[in-house]
Amino acid sequence: MSAAETQYFSLLRAALWGAPFAIDGPIDWEAVMQIADFHGNSVLLADLAAKMDDDNLPSPKMLAKMQTVMRDNLVHHLRLRQILVSAVKLLREHGIEPILLKGFGLASLYPNPSLRQFGDIDIFVGLDDFHEACALLRTLPGGYNWGEEVDSGKHYNIEFGQYPMEIHRVSSDLEDAKEQSLYAAMEQEGLLNHPQRFDFDGFEISIPSREFAVFFTFYHAWHHFLTTGVGWRQLSDVAMALHAYHGQLDIEKLRRWLDSLHLMQPWHAFGYLIVDRLGLPAIEMPFYDSAYRRKAAKIYRYIMKEGNFKRVNSFKNKNPRRRVWRKIHSFICIFIDFFHRVGVFPVVAFRELRLAFKVGLKKNFKKK
Repeated sequence: MSAAETQYFSLLRAALWGAPFAIDGPIDWEAVMQIADFHGNSVLLADLAAKMDDDNLPSPKMLAKMQTVMRDNLVHHLRLRQILVSAVKLLREHGIEPILLKGFGLASLYPNPSLRQFGDIDIFVGLDDFHEACALLRTLPGGYNWGEEVDSGKHYNIEFGQYPMEIHRVSSDLEDAKEQSLYAAMEQEGLLNHPQRFDFDGFEISIPSREFAVFFTFYHAWHHFLTTGVGWRQLSDVAMALHAYHGQLDIEKLRRWLDSLHLMQPWHAFGYLIVDRLGLPAIEMPFYDSAYRRKAAKIYRYIMKEGNFKRVNSFKNKNPRRRVWRKIHSFICIFIDFFHRVGVFPVVAFRELRLAFKVGLKKNFKKK
């Protein structure tokens, strides 16, 4: 690790756990905050910096930037909360009980919920209530919906200015039919059958069961590692969930879910990083295995290079107009993803490659 990375993780652990930090020499706040911004947790470190003694304080200019970041995040937090409460009240008036995914539910597990950075609101309504929920939420003032409300795909988007909301018919949409069936059973159990309720600043709201919260938070991070890049904010979410629910999880259920979707090896490798870099006690990391340190080291390099949703590939971002070129483009993109994955998880890479061709052939030869 570089000196800036060492300082970053020492400060991040202090922010997450209230742990003391030991840093030799002055803190390179410019470099540390660049890393934090790249990984989506600059607010945590900005809050920590504001509480430090004079020896470790950033420059007045840097401190002013940090205060702006914290203020903007708080405004974003409060506005999203207003939209969420309005949406939940409206749906409940019509007999629909939404489940909050990610976001505020995970933020409640942090020492200070307002310090977790937010992007959008994700609510799960399920297949049966999806269309009615979309129609109702379109009536909320200030919303703009883009795209089409369809039965395929995961969710429907409504934007309230710069504050987006995703209404989920499913929490994840897997390509493999067998795996999607297995996942649907987990979703049924963790979201519909056994949701939790928690007090959201005086407003009670439903969130996933403990096991599903841990599983889905990891699965979401894993999905973005495979596709658009994952940052330490998402892995911090996994660490916070495991810490909050330690001793309360059905470990065998979690093991069964991970095994059924071939996720135990990624869980081991990321788990090593969550313990080693983020400071989660090993006893709180189910199935922790230090033998995965080498694979974890490879993952670490990917994470530091790509950051939170920041994988950039100019070729993949192209969208050819002609149908034949779009097909060729998609074919090449399959191999781009394959070579990205094969260096770390070869078994996963070959399985995803086989699945991509299988799904592609079905789409191409489907009768119209």
